[in-house]
Amino acid sequence: MILFLYLCFRNFRSARFRFRGFQLIHCMSSTDSTPSPLAPLDDEDLLQEILLRLPAQPSSLPRASLVSPRWRRILSDPKFLACFRRHHKKPPLLGFFAEEWGMPTVFKPVDPPYHIPAERFSVPKPSKPYASWDLLGCRHGLAVLVNMWQHRQIIVWDPLSGQQHRVNFPSGLHKNEVAFWHASVMCADDQDGHVHGDCFSSPFKLVLIWVVRHKQPFACLYESASGGWGEIVFTDITDRIYFISPGVLVGNELCWLLSGVGVLVFGLADQNLRVIKTPSCITLSFGSVQLIRTKDSRLGLAYLSELTIQLWEQKPDYDGVVRWVLLHTTIQLEDLFPQMFMDEESVRIKGYNDKYVKINGYDENTNVIVLSTIRGDFTLEVDMMEIKHIIKRNFKSSNIYYPYANFYTAAKGVGWKWLDLEL
Repeated sequence: MILFLYLCFRNFRSARFRFRGFQLIHCMSSTDSTPSPLAPLDDEDLLQEILLRLPAQPSSLPRASLVSPRWRRILSDPKFLACFRRHHKKPPLLGFFAEEWGMPTVFKPVDPPYHIPAERFSVPKPSKPYASWDLLGCRHGLAVLVNMWQHRQIIVWDPLSGQQHRVNFPSGLHKNEVAFWHASVMCADDQDGHVHGDCFSSPFKLVLIWVVRHKQPFACLYESASGGWGEIVFTDITDRIYFISPGVLVGNELCWLLSGVGVLVFGLADQNLRVIKTPSCITLSFGSVQLIRTKDSRLGLAYLSELTIQLWEQKPDYDGVVRWVLLHTTIQLEDLFPQMFMDEESVRIKGYNDKYVKINGYDENTNVIVLSTIRGDFTLEVDMMEIKHIIKRNFKSSNIYYPYANFYTAAKGVGWKWLDLEL
């Protein structure tokens, strides 16, 4: 930590800085008379600038706060923390919520040195016997949980602070006819790209979708600002639906993949529901297709076939008609997986089971796909073409992974005692 701060100071040694309103201001004049310079870490403005450049990992601020009461005061100041979030922009990935059918949802933290105990993010327990909360997604530091049968409620949950908003189902939803359901939550305050640090206290939007008799999808929007649900909308389809994949936010639309049908799209502005057909050459089987958000903020699709991933994107043609276009980028997983993954045993098992690799999750903000294999689970950074081994085991998982990213700061009202600062 001290070495990091020293290197930061060296980057500042050629200029003098002031810190007004937590915006960096360079002192342009070198002729002004100035008092004798302070030691670098005694200059509070300079110290704040150095601390801003601490890594955004969850252990960085807690460890730095142990240096002295003065450092802890700075690191706990809401104005400094707001500037810290703006400086880093994207929150770090803290881990994954693993959802498996019939099993309690558990949190899988990222590897040390940023380890967070799994029990720190325990999913809220139901108050009724034999009930459970299904975690169906994370976005903007919030998670959404649904109980369809006993509570008939939705929870918008801040895993860091443990705070909850509880929302009753819309009155027009009749649970006995529902075959599948899903939900998505988002912060309605997009100030500074949702790095304002208080999405839980800000207005939020919640979209619930459900499928009746395997053929008719419905959707409804809840807005916390008004405290009520909008109108229930639906669309008719002819094909049978077998599952719904987690939603992806693309622009002002939420998109879900419906098996055997295509992409269900809900417009947040007009509250309209429609279906987009997927490319005819793609089979919508579980674990082989994932909706993504492309670099151009368009709806995309990743199609996995054995050890190859094709990338598709919705683009307008010369006539302005939006169509699926196969991108030039093709991901060869065989070139990215560690060598041990491609040994003789793995090849033998691959020949025994063609579902050697499957897609188990996706994070739209970092464009990271979660892959499950017989060697454990991996994250694939699509933009960087990099793979990381996150969970090791000797069997393939049926979990659905919901990545959870957020800035950990004391301003969230959470103590720092749970972090293992000895790592």
